[in-house]
Amino acid sequence: MSNNVNPVLVDFKPIQLVKPVGQRISLEISAYGLARGYCKTHNIQSKEGIRQALHDMREKFAKYAVSADQINRRQLVLFPRLRDVRFSDGELVLAEPEHKHLRLYADSQDTKGADLKERHASYGKIVGDCLAEMYGSVSTAPDDLIHVTCSGYLAPSPVERMVAQKEWFNTTVTHSYHMGCYGAFPAIKMAHGFLSSSNFGVTAPRQRVDIVHTELLSGHHNIEDSGVENIITMTLFADGFIKYSVCSDDYVRQQGMRGLRILAFNEHLLPDSADDMTWVPAAHQFQMTLSVMVPVVIKRHVRSFVISLLERIGIDFEREKHSLIFAIHPGGPKIVEHIQNELGLQDDQVAISKKVFRENGNMSSATVPHILKGILEEKAIPQGTRVVSLGFGPGLTVTGLVLEKI
Repeated sequence: MSNNVNPVLVDFKPIQLVKPVGQRISLEISAYGLARGYCKTHNIQSKEGIRQALHDMREKFAKYAVSADQINRRQLVLFPRLRDVRFSDGELVLAEPEHKHLRLYADSQDTKGADLKERHASYGKIVGDCLAEMYGSVSTAPDDLIHVTCSGYLAPSPVERMVAQKEWFNTTVTHSYHMGCYGAFPAIKMAHGFLSSSNFGVTAPRQRVDIVHTELLSGHHNIEDSGVENIITMTLFADGFIKYSVCSDDYVRQQGMRGLRILAFNEHLLPDSADDMTWVPAAHQFQMTLSVMVPVVIKRHVRSFVISLLERIGIDFEREKHSLIFAIHPGGPKIVEHIQNELGLQDDQVAISKKVFRENGNMSSATVPHILKGILEEKAIPQGTRVVSLGFGPGLTVTGLVLEKI
């Protein structure tokens, strides 16, 4: 397909299921939870011992947690709400969730929480509610629907159940799972392939492929692990839900829509980095490890990757870089800044990437679509601007996408 008929990303629709939690409050609740877990696993029962554990945990959070200066708030569906603070003994009084499927812990003494089966049942109900909101007013079925997540797996999936309930029996559902933070990129590539295959007569004609991200990272919190990696991930990741469409150029013109035209893809693994980022199912939750080497490895390879990606469409990075906008997945507080410095970019070229992280945290695969939505809606970014999007995930995998705002 030539560039002038390449598919276009359109109609980004994020969903907010609960009111976001301010980062300062979430840090206090998380430190309290981990202190409670520490006391339970170490059989600490005295008030003095509990107070000391909470004091020590707060100091640990002050040193390692992602601060309120870096993230303002996060959507956390499966997270306790604060009802009261008893300053005399440092105890937090948490509000009981209204619905049973929103309760990770049986009572105040439970520190293990629901097992993986129960958490996935909750995931199914929450995502079902999310899809009802996403598609409540949608009457026209997409030709294909790609479901992206790394946080919950059920068969049939909530997406399949929704499509069957709507009797969209000609819509094909495809699952794109467990790729973590770079998950939007292979999903967009698949959507491009589905539309392209219909041009060659391999499949029936297609005009619209929907992509839905349902990331429920709060369903994998672990308050029995007070290690540094767990503190970082517990205070970094957030829940994110968003849908958008990849449509044929003809469809976009007919509908009078604005969007981001797909120009180029690239993706590959980075050497000697397989164990630097992991996401592994355990008895009660998926467990993540994040090595301090992740930003180092990314910084080492990102320039050559971007140069090669842009060469695919005849763009000289060094000559034209100041005309580009970047949609960079903010894997942590400093990732965008590291890449900005390595590539020699101006603040306005990465401003929306930083803004989305500040206002939402790391929503795994749902983060880049939120950034692309911001770029599409930003009036100061004119039509014709080329957008370079970068994502990173387990493998370590680096992936990139070049788009044009139309």
